[in-house]
Amino acid sequence: MRLLVTREEYFDAAMEILATDGAGSLKITVLCKRLKVTSGSFYGYFGSFDGFVVELLEFWEDAQTLRIEELSNAPDDPAERIHTMRVLAGTVPHEAEAAIRSWAHTHPIVAVAQKRVDERRLAALTDIIRPACRTQAEAHQLGMMGMTLLVGIQQWRSPVKKKEFDALFDEYEAVVMGKYAVTHG
Repeated sequence: MRLLVTREEYFDAAMEILATDGAGSLKITVLCKRLKVTSGSFYGYFGSFDGFVVELLEFWEDAQTLRIEELSNAPDDPAERIHTMRVLAGTVPHEAEAAIRSWAHTHPIVAVAQKRVDERRLAALTDIIRPACRTQAEAHQLGMMGMTLLVGIQQWRSPVKKKEFDALFDEYEAVVMGKYAVTHG
């Protein structure tokens, strides 16, 4: 047995379990066995499984949404921001996200978090795309297309193959940049 693990190690292990075995396998005993700790360690950190789920989803939202928002908004050049967002979208844990989306259908806490993440991602993507478009509505439509592509490939392919993801999102980026060229040309 290990004497000490961090919250982040619990979250990382949970994301691995979600990615490989799905939400149905995410149990306290499975998590503790994977980390080689006692259930007392788990309860000491989280109090309950629901407490853990809330913190796991906050971790996921911060790690995979806030980070992407911050990094993609860093470059001043809109074309560079669009490209950065596309690259960062390729780094999310696709299989774990597909499991979270599936889990959201049966767990109300997960459903609320999933909806919040989707809304934040759509808003961030729309803001990043906005300089490429003539109107906010056009940017919103392109943002919805990007979100639909991401969710679609995560649900359709498991595992998501980098080559397929890159080809799909290279094409999406080209569409957005084509709008940018027309708007600023």
